[in-house]
Amino acid sequence: MRNPRLDTLTRQAVNAAGKRVSPGTIRKWSVVVGGREFPVKQIVREAANLLVVKSPRVTPADFIAHDAVRILKRLGFEVRYAE
Repeated sequence: MRNPRLDTLTRQAVNAAGKRVSPGTIRKWSVVVGGREFPVKQIVREAANLLVVKSPRVTPADFIAHDAVRILKRLGFEVRYAE
């Protein structure tokens, strides 16, 4: 079952997460938030965990990179793929 935090994620939460964390190592998928490039899973996880909801915290095992890409595109972010 999908973590409800992922469904309630907002663009504002992603932008806030981009200001709070340092970018990790990018493997294939990335997104630019606040002028810095992040791995998609890192920024989605961090943003989801900023939300004030009763659902359990999001972990890396709760979703795959393609889920993060879909979420970020839905929120209007440009996602990049590096081969």
